[in-house]
Amino acid sequence: MGHQIETQELRRRVERFLGVRAEKSPQGIPDPSADLTLVDCDGAAGSLVLRYETKPWMSNIWGVVHGGVVANLVDSCMGITCAAQCGVITPTISMTVNYARPVPLNAAVEVRTRTVSCGAAVGQMYAEIYPAGQPDKLLVTASGAYSTKPNNLGKIF
Repeated sequence: MGHQIETQELRRRVERFLGVRAEKSPQGIPDPSADLTLVDCDGAAGSLVLRYETKPWMSNIWGVVHGGVVANLVDSCMGITCAAQCGVITPTISMTVNYARPVPLNAAVEVRTRTVSCGAAVGQMYAEIYPAGQPDKLLVTASGAYSTKPNNLGKIF
């Protein structure tokens, strides 16, 4: 899998990244990843569980979370998973999102990410969104490819 790190180190990196992200998010611009909470992680699997509370501003005309916001959320979570293992900011190369059920407003959801592979050039990630505490009730699945090459965006750890 490459870039495998101990669970405690993965936790430390993710918590640091989330703290910096919340601190540096531009004021007045909604950013779901600025309010993520780390629930669990597994260094050997390159896996995270992040919790998020959906907000009223995320609504589409049908009263559920807009698909674009959902895509932003899974992209951010997969990117954080990849970056925490590689130590560099990992821009998205491609992403696919599958919407199985609507994501509810004003609700706690969890995003479980898993590293499929993480090499010197590309990290392949997978994510699932489900209601908090209900991992068997999938709302959304996603997969993404992220550039793991050193870049001018800088190191994060």
